[in-house]
Amino acid sequence: MMQKKNYMAYVAAVFLLIASMLVAACGGPSDTKKDGAQNGKPIEITDVSGQTVTLKKPAERVVVQLSGSGGAFLTMAALEGKDVAKTIVGMDPNISKLRADMWNHYKADVPELEKIPIIGNVNDKTFDVEQVIALNPDVIFMPLYFKEQYEADYKPKMDAAGIQTIYIDYHSETLENHQKSIEAIGKALGKEDRAEEIKKFYTDHYNNVMDRLSKITKPKPTVYIETGNEGPEGLGFAYSDKVAWGALATKVRGDLITKDAVKSAGPVNPEFILERNPDIIMIMGSYWPKKSTSMRLGFDANEEQSQSLLKAFTTERQGWPELKAVQSKHVYSAHHGLPREVYDVAVLEYLAKTFYPEEFADVNPEGTLKEFYDKFLPFSYGGIWFMHLN
Repeated sequence: MMQKKNYMAYVAAVFLLIASMLVAACGGPSDTKKDGAQNGKPIEITDVSGQTVTLKKPAERVVVQLSGSGGAFLTMAALEGKDVAKTIVGMDPNISKLRADMWNHYKADVPELEKIPIIGNVNDKTFDVEQVIALNPDVIFMPLYFKEQYEADYKPKMDAAGIQTIYIDYHSETLENHQKSIEAIGKALGKEDRAEEIKKFYTDHYNNVMDRLSKITKPKPTVYIETGNEGPEGLGFAYSDKVAWGALATKVRGDLITKDAVKSAGPVNPEFILERNPDIIMIMGSYWPKKSTSMRLGFDANEEQSQSLLKAFTTERQGWPELKAVQSKHVYSAHHGLPREVYDVAVLEYLAKTFYPEEFADVNPEGTLKEFYDKFLPFSYGGIWFMHLN
């Protein structure tokens, strides 16, 4: 009897050993952590600059730049959820300084974000090469916007340290570069399936806007867009038709009055605005607490205060009460942190609806933004992101 029990125990042990070997050969549960893992094969990524980057395995340690305005941070959050705080090992201070309300809200939902080391900015030459190398990242996601300066000042040292650079681009506001950026980040992180979902969400909403616009034949409205960080007493940046708000407004059949007045982004002469007398005025808001009169939108905004701040631009600036847009009540605001991001198709919808309210009457830009948060981001939705002056 004892011999039979020993034999059965031996058979069971052999069976368990064979089963465990089969599980290991098939990948096992551990391989499901990265839904785009290449089963040990090298991962080849062609980024928006056209260069091909090869990774031995999905990146587990990443450094980012322009976290609050056109970098990889929000795309990574959409791909990885709360695990994004583990994958990002170094980031710039852009989001914490320029989008403080967003950063504080995100940290409340994912407290581990606060532990990520700050490694400086390429554009103001505070990028700490030694610190970045010490963090031993697999990849740096670098905005194409910084490419020239990055390659002149820092990339040779990154290359020498074996740190790969992948360029992304949300600044030019083209569908192709948004798609390529989502794909590149997703592939690098081994999250290709999730990246496809995000890309489809963006592309479907984008194509719906562009299809409707293609059927419109009425004249384009003239538009003036300004960042409201300087308040009514100053003049914030306006845009060319190639960058951020200017590129988006032009894409949705807006006739941007500053398209040739600034090279990329910068203030214009006050008389220029009065002379052009636009059909629509948009003063973009964010969270700029150092300037009490700046336009405020976002997580910490409230309707009454934001309406009052927006109204001040139309009443306190010389000549503005007589402008066509003010007289016809076509004055609007949107959050300055929304463009140049993975979810800025909601901005495309808002601009289209603002310029052509009849053709886009059934489109809900805020609903689109909220849906993106609910579907993809590990952060809760709230605050005020779009506004029409009452």
